[in-house]
Amino acid sequence: MDNNTKLYYDTNEVAELLGCQPSALRFWEKKFPHLCPKRDSRNRRRYTESDIEVIRKIMYQRETQGRSIKATRQQLNHREMAQNVIHRLTRIRSFLEEIRDSIH
Repeated sequence: MDNNTKLYYDTNEVAELLGCQPSALRFWEKKFPHLCPKRDSRNRRRYTESDIEVIRKIMYQRETQGRSIKATRQQLNHREMAQNVIHRLTRIRSFLEEIRDSIH
């Protein structure tokens, strides 16, 4: 993406950007709970940068790694869980450092 990134992209823009069909985006939305584009007042899908990143991960797992839909979904879940654990541990570490600093 360029420096003039938009906040929201419509289905056709995302499909063109990623080189896939709009129907594939709609299909993946049903199969992957990680992909949940917002809807505008006319009920059109509006994809954010994070939605596009999820689609890239799905495409990589499916096309490059050759994973099934189920395996791709599991892989995304594992990555999400790992990121949550890292975030929690980072917060705990900061808390413990604050306690250590307050003791000294």
